[in-house]
Amino acid sequence: MKKKVTQSIATLITLALLSYVTYCCLLRDNFLHISISTIISNSHDLDIVRHLLVLGLLPFYIAGMVFGTAILGIYLGYILHMFLIHLKNRLFPSKLTA
Repeated sequence: MKKKVTQSIATLITLALLSYVTYCCLLRDNFLHISISTIISNSHDLDIVRHLLVLGLLPFYIAGMVFGTAILGIYLGYILHMFLIHLKNRLFPSKLTA
């Protein structure tokens, strides 16, 4: 039971951190120019067909960012969990010898 809780906490921490980073990237203008407002403002210079194509694909971009972040958070949570187990085993070695 304890193993499940530590893995859940590591995954929850990484998901929360990466979700915040994705939220900031999508809603705030930054040096990466990947926010929603930047994409919409850059699409105004295109002709009508490309403008509508960019706006039509925008929900897929947002979904890709959100779900990609979730997958990355779960993966990094697993890596963090394995690192913490390795660190615990290194700092507090088991007294049992085989």
